[in-house]
Amino acid sequence: MAATVHAIPIELHDRPADLAGHVFGRITTIALVVLIGVAAWFRQPAVVTLLGLTLATVGVSRAWSRLSLRRVRCERTFSATALFPGDELLITTRLSNQKPLPLPWVEVAQQLPPRLLGREAGDDAEGGTLARSLSMPWYSRLTWKETLTPRSRGYYFVPPLTVTSGDILGLYPRVMEAGKGQDVAVYPRLYPVRRLPLQRADATGELTGRLSLNEDPTRMRGIRDYQPQDGMRRVHWKASARHGDIKVRLYEPSALSRVTLVLCADGFGEFTDGEPFELAASTIASVGCYCVEHQMQMGFLSNARLVAGSGQARLSPGSGNAQLTALLELLARATPSPDAPFERLADELRRLASSGSGLIAVVGRMSAAYVDTFAHLAARKSPLLVLVVEDSGGHQSLPFACRQLTGPDGLLDMGGA
Repeated sequence: MAATVHAIPIELHDRPADLAGHVFGRITTIALVVLIGVAAWFRQPAVVTLLGLTLATVGVSRAWSRLSLRRVRCERTFSATALFPGDELLITTRLSNQKPLPLPWVEVAQQLPPRLLGREAGDDAEGGTLARSLSMPWYSRLTWKETLTPRSRGYYFVPPLTVTSGDILGLYPRVMEAGKGQDVAVYPRLYPVRRLPLQRADATGELTGRLSLNEDPTRMRGIRDYQPQDGMRRVHWKASARHGDIKVRLYEPSALSRVTLVLCADGFGEFTDGEPFELAASTIASVGCYCVEHQMQMGFLSNARLVAGSGQARLSPGSGNAQLTALLELLARATPSPDAPFERLADELRRLASSGSGLIAVVGRMSAAYVDTFAHLAARKSPLLVLVVEDSGGHQSLPFACRQLTGPDGLLDMGGA
């Protein structure tokens, strides 16, 4: 997938850092002024000089701190906002100080989800912060890059950058946020699928390509022998003369096979880890990629809860790379928690089956509700294939086509129908 660069515009509004009980706060400043007055009253020049220097240092530090983040610009760019596990995500940060006042110290930090860093969710939260400390002279610019390698599927939010600076003594640091947050989608892994054992109930042959409902006369795909039901317009006269027998043209179909991919999120709550659901999401993505490569119309339906915004996990039938990208976006946001009961999903499956669409359902543990629904669809002669993601057998006697998946190798060749 082509990498795209996404820049985040920066609007900086600095504010003092939260320093509870700061030794040089407002009360301390007032106390210094009072002490200088008392020392002057008692004619103590050494004390007046010491307190005056201290008060001057506080004043200069306050002024320097207020001006430290003025005319400071920062920009963060992502090499991509959507990628696959194992791909590298390059984050480029540019910081500029466009004023005559130098920055003796500045820290730029960004909080990242641990799983986006390639770590587990239970790792130390401090490990999810990328921070860089540096100094900048007047009218200067700095650029640095960070490379991340996500390992887990998900939809992650990257908060805005935090820029902290202040006076040379660090007495009054100021902090500001740079721009807005950014969403990064990590798609499920894709595995090779050689063929789908899904047959139509009203015709022989696998549903692995186009279905000749209507033909496009502008796209010829071959020839065959003449049959009595063929019209004279289909006769290929040059091929007939060359072969010494009557041949007719075969045209590409104008209608595409249509398959709806179904992810049932109800059966994954009993698993102790997230691996079965990750395999299920990768299965849906891999089969969807297979459908797009074979020019099949593909839709998606699920009762899984989506993160990062509202909406339902459903996708109208379509074809092409745009359809595959939309499917991967939904799968990146999908969670094992159901958003609706399976009964509501079953009603939609019955409606889809009545339209003649092929159904490929991926489930966790097989339940009685699943068996009843899928058996009803199979009894109505609906093209149906159920993929079960669990490590137990006992599905050979079910009244519908069922395959068991224990790993990515099961997708390579799922056998005949």
